[in-house]
Amino acid sequence: MQYIPEDFLLDVFLFLIPFYFIFLVDRITIISQVFRSQGLIKKPFWEILKQTVIIFFLLFCLSYALGLFSYLFGVSDLELVGEEILKISPILIIYLFVIRVFMEEWFFRGFLTPRIGAIFSSALFAVGHFAYGSWVEVLGAFILGLFLAKMYEKTGNLWPNVFAHTLYNFVIYLFMIAL
Repeated sequence: MQYIPEDFLLDVFLFLIPFYFIFLVDRITIISQVFRSQGLIKKPFWEILKQTVIIFFLLFCLSYALGLFSYLFGVSDLELVGEEILKISPILIIYLFVIRVFMEEWFFRGFLTPRIGAIFSSALFAVGHFAYGSWVEVLGAFILGLFLAKMYEKTGNLWPNVFAHTLYNFVIYLFMIAL
């Protein structure tokens, strides 16, 4: 997996596609309302922090359970993901943790989930993880994407998902470099 300018263009499209759809189909023309319609809602800091911690904890537990089951059934190929991730420069890692995570949540949860449902948006999210070459990663992306979609539906706010997803990726990355 190599990151090139096309990846930046992907993020631009992940951001702009919802904008155009919301402008043209939903006919929301006020920028602040577009962001609110995507679930970027200002809430009290402590409420967002609480939701973020809960989502992160459950995300981490779910991920651990998936990893354990894949290992017990002898189908774990997650080392492929680690090999690919550890090849990435630290600056690009920061980009992926900040920009890419936001774009994924913006597009898959904020835009697709309300329109096509949690299952289909999660399936498309999983397809985006084929590049790692790991079937367990794809299955994990589907299940974790489904969980994030359900959390977004429950909270109605995208910020806890963005923060929990970023924290999750960061913690997993720390585990990778520590091992």
